[in-house]
Amino acid sequence: MKRTSTILTLSGLLLLAACHTADQHADLKTVKIGFVVPTLQNPYFVDMTESAKAAAATDSLHPGILVQAPEKVEDAIGQNQMMDNLITQKVQAICVVPTNSESILPEIKKANAAGIPVINVDNKIDTALAAKQGVKVATYVGSDNFDGGKLAGAFMLKKLNGKGKVAILEGVSGNDAAIKRKAGFMSAIQHSPGIQVVASQVANWNREQAFTIFQNILKANPGLDGVFCCNDEMALGASAALQDSKIPKSKLVIVGFDAIKECVDAVNAGKVDATIAQQPKLMGQKAVELALDILNHKNILPSYATDLKLITGK
Repeated sequence: MKRTSTILTLSGLLLLAACHTADQHADLKTVKIGFVVPTLQNPYFVDMTESAKAAAATDSLHPGILVQAPEKVEDAIGQNQMMDNLITQKVQAICVVPTNSESILPEIKKANAAGIPVINVDNKIDTALAAKQGVKVATYVGSDNFDGGKLAGAFMLKKLNGKGKVAILEGVSGNDAAIKRKAGFMSAIQHSPGIQVVASQVANWNREQAFTIFQNILKANPGLDGVFCCNDEMALGASAALQDSKIPKSKLVIVGFDAIKECVDAVNAGKVDATIAQQPKLMGQKAVELALDILNHKNILPSYATDLKLITGK
């Protein structure tokens, strides 16, 4: 009887252990990671999110990646609502490229309260304001947008031999990447009195808006020598506006930022002079890997940098 009882007890313990293991596996199979970007109309963010999905597919947990993006790139309110929905769905982690570096903070704070780690990707949150509000991100993945702007400014200086009138097409107002890229560009040209910035306007990272705005800048500034566009979509819009104006491309330097394929093709074709290459695919992959590291209780660093490179064509 004692031996039979012992066997039954061991069997029961093994059954309980098996059930516990099965429950753990069931939990692991339901891992969901939100990935929120400003838009999916820009190939840059498509590359980023597709890479995030690919990284998830190769991981042993096979987490589901819930990609969210508002219709309009400047729609910070819509992006916040998507963050809210992901928090309500109780995802295990959220990777986010904020449309606005300040307005996203209340949503990140909600995620903090819900115990959901947030990985800040590409466009950095306003860290000073976040500290004041008690808002925390688990880590940051991205390139140095200020340094990228400096690369663009140095290239512009060289192409214009330190003399000329230039314009700037800016990204979404309040967006850290937009602010840093312009600031880096201005830093590069500030000690060159021969370079004059005659116009600087927001075009919301949008090709169509850039086309219209740059048409007006060209009309208001005859003899313009160059334009720095804070992303490639706007650079392509500026290039189209220049072609439409019948002004020869040789008369004006166009510099973009992001190195999306269409713009790199335009650089190689001589329609755009240069673009700054980031690595959105690496950002997407790394963000998901870090989210999984956090869920597996691994130690991570406060930030991870991806390299920049000036692309000037063949």
